[in-house]
Amino acid sequence: MIGRWTGVWLLASVTLATGLTATALASDIKIIVNDHAITTLDIQGRAKLLQLANHLAPGPAVKAAQDELIDEALRIDDAKKRGLDIPDRAVDDAVADIASRSKLSPAQFAAALGHAGVPIDTLKARLKAQMAWGRIVRANVNLQMKNDQSDLIKQMRNQEKAANDVKADDYVLQRIVFAVRASATPTEVAIRKREADAFRLQFRGCDTALDQVKSLKDVAVINVGRKLAGEIPPPLRAELDKTDVGRLTTPEQGDLGITMLAVCQKIQVTGESAVSSSYDAETFSKQAEDVSKKLTQQLRQKANITYR
Repeated sequence: MIGRWTGVWLLASVTLATGLTATALASDIKIIVNDHAITTLDIQGRAKLLQLANHLAPGPAVKAAQDELIDEALRIDDAKKRGLDIPDRAVDDAVADIASRSKLSPAQFAAALGHAGVPIDTLKARLKAQMAWGRIVRANVNLQMKNDQSDLIKQMRNQEKAANDVKADDYVLQRIVFAVRASATPTEVAIRKREADAFRLQFRGCDTALDQVKSLKDVAVINVGRKLAGEIPPPLRAELDKTDVGRLTTPEQGDLGITMLAVCQKIQVTGESAVSSSYDAETFSKQAEDVSKKLTQQLRQKANITYR
């Protein structure tokens, strides 16, 4: 959200450039959220961003921009009350990361956004609000999941449930990476994929992985270590379940190149130890979405929101 201070700066800039009076500029304020003023410029910039990011039509983009800016004003206030502040450096790093994915420098990325009608401060305000709110939501979800686990363990004990009634697998893993240049052609990628497939058939286990890759060009072995079942996304967990110990998963193309996971060990945990493993990434994501909606609704119910 372009917040109170940024909004004031924009209004001041317009005043200096055009000589408009404060009374004339007041009509530019479209929504007041508690003590935050959301201006036409805020809404226009955010609507343009949503058109680019979410492929929205102009009309729906304006409505979505208004709703998003209102929520962000409330969320930023909530973060401040909790003593939570996202440093500008963290926001700049996030922008730089987005720019790098487009193979642009931050300055080039800002210029491209500006050419599309989106001030870079619009994106920065949105990222800052998302980062602050994400921390609040994660803290709430972690507490909720901890309470859920405690309740389940208590229920197991009350029912004198056998320890082996609840089971989960942990995994000890290595990652094998066949590096691929960012500028590699599809043919070069296909060649590396065939090399990885061949290596997968010849793989002799985690203990000898380093020795096996010594004669290969640009191949790395990365020790992942022990991972709880609940830390692994469901699709990957399904792949690990069907992969025998000492074998490799199917090669996949990723940011680093062609990667495979070596299953070094599968460790079955039971009873109370399995409860924490049963909460997977999908469960966390669903709970985070529900918590975000609930907290935002509570903030809106307490807020003073005025449309002009």
